[in-house]
Amino acid sequence: MNAGTVTEGMAVAKHGKRQGDEAIWAAGAAGVRPDWADVMWFGADAHGRVGMFTSAGPGPIPRAVFRDLAAYNALDRFLRELPTAGKAEVLIRYKWTGDWVRVAERGLFAFNYDYDRGRPNGYRLVARPAVPLSLGQLPGWVNAELSEAVLHGESFAEAADRVADLSGVPGGLVG
Repeated sequence: MNAGTVTEGMAVAKHGKRQGDEAIWAAGAAGVRPDWADVMWFGADAHGRVGMFTSAGPGPIPRAVFRDLAAYNALDRFLRELPTAGKAEVLIRYKWTGDWVRVAERGLFAFNYDYDRGRPNGYRLVARPAVPLSLGQLPGWVNAELSEAVLHGESFAEAADRVADLSGVPGGLVG
């Protein structure tokens, strides 16, 4: 999301209602990137650290994200309701960065798909947690949900000042 806010539920921006979420998930499940919506999704890096990503419309998304809307909404609620673990460092300033900061304070690395700014398009780290959350700290069902959205070639801790590497995601990407 370029300058908007993340709302409850995975599909955000113009949608956020159940009907809109279902249309977004149907498109993604069919292999069509829902570029009309800012989709929030979660993944892990090669070291088991957890990240939250907002697609801003054109950002690629792991195919596995679209497997089960109810399961992904449960994951969203679980991760957003985690207690604050520490401060967040803001690396990119938008008009409103509060939502990325809030997830980083809960231990997630917070990324946004950045494009049309005179540099390579891609997911960039907006906020970094002081106390990173890892898969080993989470329940088994959360690990299962995130297992197909692992960015095997990526280290979130080293993602500042560059585009995140989405290569090697099991099942590939929509987009």
